[in-house]
Amino acid sequence: MVEFHVLDCFVSLLDAEDAKTVEVVLEGLNNILNWGAVLANQNRGSDNMFLIELENKGGVKKIEDLQTHPNNEVYLKALRILENHFELESLL
Repeated sequence: MVEFHVLDCFVSLLDAEDAKTVEVVLEGLNNILNWGAVLANQNRGSDNMFLIELENKGGVKKIEDLQTHPNNEVYLKALRILENHFELESLL
């Protein structure tokens, strides 16, 4: 799916007004990042290429901004991604 530019679509949908849409996108992003972590571990120390691509597309900033979303589920899903895939120093 990543080869088909799904990250481009997901990043753009992080701005959706519908909270349920944003929740689904965050779940999808979390799954993609988890898979990237598995692949990186299999390649012993390589970087999560999906995480790098997400950062390059501005998705990380959008996820950080969702921590102030009025919907609690959106907030929690954004927080989970940030806690699981980023070092604390990079969030400050």
